[in-house]
Amino acid sequence: MSKHKRSEEAAERRRAKSRLRNLILASSFHDARRCESVSLVSRMDMLDIAGVDMRVSDVPDVVKGEVLVDSRGQGSFQR
Repeated sequence: MSKHKRSEEAAERRRAKSRLRNLILASSFHDARRCESVSLVSRMDMLDIAGVDMRVSDVPDVVKGEVLVDSRGQGSFQR
């Protein structure tokens, strides 16, 4: 029995979502002049990269060209 109330399956889903988010950020364009990160992959690209074990709802809904993180705090990963 785990010491947390959440199931191990839910914990693994959270870890997988975190890994996908980090992968999206790692494959993004980092514009030093504008202090922002712009996505170079879409949700469908991430599903192809992630493999067959992922659900569509587990992959963040991003599109190519979307600002993920910026200096004003208004990126899609900052909301």
